[in-house]
Amino acid sequence: MEHRVIIEELTGTAFAPYGKVIDLPAAEPSKTGDGWNCWSYIQMLDVSEPIGFGLVETQQRAFVVTAMERHVSREELLLTFDREIIQPVAYCNDIDDPEEQPDPTTVKCFRIKPGQAIVIGRGVWHSPAYPASEDARYLFAIEKKKDKFGDEMINPWVDFIGGDTIRFD
Repeated sequence: MEHRVIIEELTGTAFAPYGKVIDLPAAEPSKTGDGWNCWSYIQMLDVSEPIGFGLVETQQRAFVVTAMERHVSREELLLTFDREIIQPVAYCNDIDDPEEQPDPTTVKCFRIKPGQAIVIGRGVWHSPAYPASEDARYLFAIEKKKDKFGDEMINPWVDFIGGDTIRFD
């Protein structure tokens, strides 16, 4: 079965079930200087190990998702560099179940604009991000430690329940 998902604008409230949003705050900066403003600690990443950074070049392709991954032991930061990207996510129903599959009925897709970032919560299912229009680049940061249920470097992709697919637009 194919499920259709509408792309949503990224807001803290809409994304809260999946993690945290990093965006320019509406509040006054916590520090200022000659030619700069600083908002300290607008969001936190909960870590206990060194953080590894990676770069993804996401290329134009059909807006179709057939599988997702999750990290039950770590949060993941995702920051777009130059263009808008679309990030599909799905609820984690049981973070302690190593056999869990992503549920296609819980998928949401969020538009992340340059200057915005997200912190994907522990256990939240996600696919690689898609470019909104043109090829794009994004940075990810995650603790450099093995996940509770194995090493995502081997084959982290888990098909949706029932072999379903997601199409978004």
